[in-house]
Amino acid sequence: MLRKAMKVSFIAVFSAMASVLEVFPLDLPFPLFPKLTFDPTGIPLTLAQYMFGLTISIPSTIITGIVIALPRIFKPPNPIGGFFKVCAETSTLIGIFLTKRFWKNSMYRLILSIIGGSFLRTIVMTIINLIFLPIFYGIPEKIVLNILWLIAVFNIIQAIINIVFADILYRALEKRKVFSL
Repeated sequence: MLRKAMKVSFIAVFSAMASVLEVFPLDLPFPLFPKLTFDPTGIPLTLAQYMFGLTISIPSTIITGIVIALPRIFKPPNPIGGFFKVCAETSTLIGIFLTKRFWKNSMYRLILSIIGGSFLRTIVMTIINLIFLPIFYGIPEKIVLNILWLIAVFNIIQAIINIVFADILYRALEKRKVFSL
């Protein structure tokens, strides 16, 4: 069990890592729908989930969402994007958390995390997009329904990117016995 000061410190570290990745223009457009962009922001948040669980990863995600909502060096303020990012990453992290009791080894962790994280992210973001794209962007519901499959594919790929890279980092840290905190 982490002490409160340690929790606050880890939340600060992981939200700072995610925020730095968010601030710099590292986004790659999704080829099927270029308005959506892949970014590495979720990797440290997923690593926080693997290392410490929801008590560190969720607050780090919320702080990262606040950073996205504020003006940044290379990007304008984006409160709507911050909201969508928090919803997407939080649902991925909860999906990973729900698979944790079935992890027998690192391969199970990776496969089950991909299944749980991408599944829950896709379901949650489909609902969020269906509700909020018409409200925030004025996109007619009929158009939203037509593009939901593209958004779902994007969310699956983004979840896989976050999980695979976080798993690689987690394995490297595990090998170096960094977890003796």
